[in-house]
Formats: sequence, C-alpha cells, structure tokens
Amino acid sequence: MSSDVTLQPALYYAVTAQDNNPACRNYYGNTGKIWDVNPFYSNDGVHYSVVCGICGQPMEILTAVLLDPQPEVS
Repeated sequence: MSSDVTLQPALYYAVTAQDNNPACRNYYGNTGKIWDVNPFYSNDGVHYSVVCGICGQPMEILTAVLLDPQPEVS
C-alpha cells in the first residue's frame, strides 16, 4: 500500500495505519479501526511497512510521529 508519509532512516516512530483490503476482517471500511503501532522502526527510510496480521497485506500508514526521546536499543 502506498503512503504519503516520509520517514527518516534508522529512527523510531509512533504510526497509525489502516487496512484497505476489503477481503480482510480488519478492513477499515468494516471496522473503522485505525491501528496504533508504537514503536515503529523506519529501516532505511524507504523500505518500511505495517502488515496486517490477519491477511498479510500491507496497511496504509496514515501518520508518523518521531519518538522523542528515541528508545534505547541494547
């Protein structure tokens, strides 16, 4: 699923996403549910996605807020 959200590489965000797959029970059109994903890692800032745990399809990322402070990784 394409998204207009731009992320910086190698940082953590709080994102919201929705499922746009009409065949899935998590489909936004049926549930009206917006999913919170926190923390969400941006990888290289180009190749990232939220994937539905039911249908396995990429979800549309609606918003992304940079976490401040960033989580500490051990």
